[in-house]
Amino acid sequence: AVGSWSVSTAGEVSEDEIKQSLAELAPADRALAEVQRYCPVLESQRLGSMGAPVKLMIEGKPVFLCCAACNKKALANRAETVAKVNKLTKIGATLAKLPAEDRAAAEAQRFCAVMAKSPLGSMGAPVKLMIDGQSVFICCEGCRDAALENPRATLAKVKQPSTN
Repeated sequence: AVGSWSVSTAGEVSEDEIKQSLAELAPADRALAEVQRYCPVLESQRLGSMGAPVKLMIEGKPVFLCCAACNKKALANRAETVAKVNKLTKIGATLAKLPAEDRAAAEAQRFCAVMAKSPLGSMGAPVKLMIDGQSVFICCEGCRDAALENPRATLAKVKQPSTN
């Protein structure tokens, strides 16, 4: 368990538990943390997955961390931390423009089915493809041909847990 939350066998905290942790923040901070979504220090760690996110002000910008243990690293390279938060916020804002169902699927997939290190939303709105009846997202139109060239391989990439 992380804090008082139950952790699944995959090591993930439920969306309801994340929402409960985020609800501990003031409404304006919660809105910012919901768009940022991930810690800029432990980039695979969802904000709210380790209790209420920790808020810092770095260079006049609100920065949310998954836990107090990330403070030192976040402050050690302030410019890099702010740049990561800006990127995470841009991605979150882009994904927030998608219809709710597509947004949830893109957030769950997180990375392009072709360019595995390209976060969905980092190159504008992700492109939705239907492959064998399953929604698959790619980062841009430039990945369409590669995704459709070998549908089984594309689906297999999407089903693998992200290590990014």
